[in-house]
This record gives sequence, structure tokens and C-alpha cells, in this order.
Amino acid sequence: MKMKPSNQIARMAASASGLLLSLLIVVFTTSKYSLLSAERFISAATARSSSPASDDAACDVAMGEWVPDSTEPYYTNATCGLIHERVDCMKHGKPGMESILGWRWQPHGCDLPRFDAAAFLRLVRGKSMAFVGDSVARNHMQSLMCLLAKVEYPMEIEPRGCVHCTRKYHYREHDFTVCVFWTPFLVRWNLTHGGQSFIDPHNVYLDEADPEWSGDITGYDYAVLSGAKWFTRPTMLYEGGRILGCANMDGCEAAHNATDVAPDYAVRTSFRTALRALAGFRGRVVVRTVAPPHYENGKWYDGGNCMRTRPMRSNETSLPETEAAFHAAQVEEFRAAVAESPARFVLMDVSEMMQMRADGHPRQYGHWPHEKVGFGIDCVHWCLPGPVDAWNELLLHLLLSG
Repeated sequence: MKMKPSNQIARMAASASGLLLSLLIVVFTTSKYSLLSAERFISAATARSSSPASDDAACDVAMGEWVPDSTEPYYTNATCGLIHERVDCMKHGKPGMESILGWRWQPHGCDLPRFDAAAFLRLVRGKSMAFVGDSVARNHMQSLMCLLAKVEYPMEIEPRGCVHCTRKYHYREHDFTVCVFWTPFLVRWNLTHGGQSFIDPHNVYLDEADPEWSGDITGYDYAVLSGAKWFTRPTMLYEGGRILGCANMDGCEAAHNATDVAPDYAVRTSFRTALRALAGFRGRVVVRTVAPPHYENGKWYDGGNCMRTRPMRSNETSLPETEAAFHAAQVEEFRAAVAESPARFVLMDVSEMMQMRADGHPRQYGHWPHEKVGFGIDCVHWCLPGPVDAWNELLLHLLLSG
């Protein structure tokens, strides 16, 4: 065998060593660059996580204005068959519906995203949500169901023809259940002896949660708690099994040997009782504040009406004294609950935004002229579609932010 010269072998060794050195430099440089990149990424992520919250996150979505909006409504009474007759303003020909629907809620300093039905259903897949309150809570739930109908239509569980009762619906494709527990005072109540209609006085037991909802709520993942408007009606109030006093009743002391009680005290105590009844609830609790009615020149039973045709601006109106007191009571009880369990509670404050929307009620367009109904002129509930749809934009925003 012919041997290679020693100088050739040396050159080959040097060449191999050079190649190896080059490869080592490349590997080292690449590794160092990768390490630097990772360090920069981690540093940036750490900086973002430790920096103050973004403007959107810090924005108070409860404060803002209604601004013109040319987009089509999310639904109509032709695309959603879940609208209750009494709030189907399109069906009954309320004038100016195009104007009523031509606004969106714009918080100060940030944007509130439009409602995304698919995103909402992804969020609640395999879960359940209960609306706990009066007929305005049902109004809210029906708005949500109409918004979701774009993706999936629910089936009612044990269909019932009643209005003032518990109703449950199921979205099979997403395994999502939604329910309204009808409970006008949140606490136990009944008509006083001899009472035959809802305009008669009610017995209200302020320290006893209404069993209509309190016994079943633990099975739900979300609870949307609301209610206040029934406390403007005549009530006999009880605490500890004894008469505390009367609210909204003339001659209370003479007739019942009881003192007058401010309605906002009753709202405060009922909310406290309801929130305590949720002590064992493991899900999220959304507390919705009072949505003010807009009767002018009278009440719902003596000729009051709501004739406005456009939203007011925030500097044109403010909460009436009664609703302001109700709102303060609800917010203070919410804060007390948060102090005990901050992760479980979220406030959905709609009071100021809805005070600006006196144009959004059915008025006499929740029934036909020949029909006799409880609310001949309805300035309490909200047209569907209508301003109440913004509540579900808020709801989705709050659930995603929590």
C-alpha cells in the first residue's frame, strides 16, 4: 500500500480541525443567540405581566354614552321566536324602531366588543347559567337566547306556558343550560291575607332566601342576580319571624301597628340575604344593578308613559332618587360580598347606561290595543331587540375578563 506524505496528512488534519472549529463556532453562536432570544422573550413577557393593566382592562364599562351605530341589529322577531309577546315591539308596531336600534353603548376610554355568539357558547360549553330575579331578568335571558340563536337554537326543558315561573332551556350541541328563576323579591314572599293580584300588598321575609331558587342554584356554574323594582310595591316586611314594618303603604302604623320602612332598606337586606345564600355556590356570581323604569307624568297604574324617541346623554339625566338609593344598596352589598370572596363575584352595573334609554321600552306596543294586560303602558321592560342586548355584550366582556 502506498503511504501518503506526512505533509499531506498534516494539511488534512489541519483542514479537519478548522472545519470542526468552524462547526463549534456556529453551534456556539447559534446556541448563544437562541439563549439571548429566549431571555429577551422571557424578560418581555415578565415586563408585560408586571406592567399596569391595559386601558381596556382598566376601563369602567358602566360609564359612557350611547353613540350612533349603523350596523344591522343582531336579530329581529323574524329570526328569533323566543321573544315574549309583551316585549315584541316590532310585532306590535312601535314607531321609530329603526331609530331605537341605531345606537350602541360606548364606554369612556375603551371599546365594548360586539357580542360574539360562537365565542359565548365556547365559553359556556358543558356549563349552566341561571338568571335569578323578576321579569326583567327574564327579559335579559331572552335577549341572550336571541343573540345565541345565530349559532344554535335551544329546546325548552319541561315546557311550561306560565310567565311568572321558572323556565329552563338546553343547547344540545354545546351542552349548555340556561334558566330563569322567577323570584320578584329574591327572598320568600306571598300575598297578604285577602290579596288576589300582584297590585295587592305582599308579605316579604327579608332574612329568608326564596326557596324557588335557593335550593337549586348550587347545580349551576353561573348565577346572574338582579331585582329591585318589586320593592316599589306595597309590602309588609318581616325579619326574624316578626313584622318589621311596611313600605309603600298608607296608614301602616294605624292598620298594622308597624312603622314605615324605606324601600331601599328592603332592597339592601334582600340582596344581603341572597348573597349569603350563595355562600356555598362554587361558580361565578354576576350582580346586575337596577335598570330604572321611565314613567313620566304618572306611574304604571295611573297614566304614566315614556314617550321619548332617542337616547339621552349622560349630562341630560341622572338616576331618580328611588333608583339611586336602590343602586347604592346593591353596590354596597356587592362590595361586602367581594370582601369575603373576591374571586367569585363580578358587578354588572347597567343603571346609568339604562337611565339614558327611556326610548327603549314597549310602552303600549307590547300588546294589541284591544287586549287588557297588567302593564297597559310598559316603561319597565325592554323591547327585543333593543338596548337590553348591550347587557349581554357586557356579560360576555365581564366573563372573559374574569
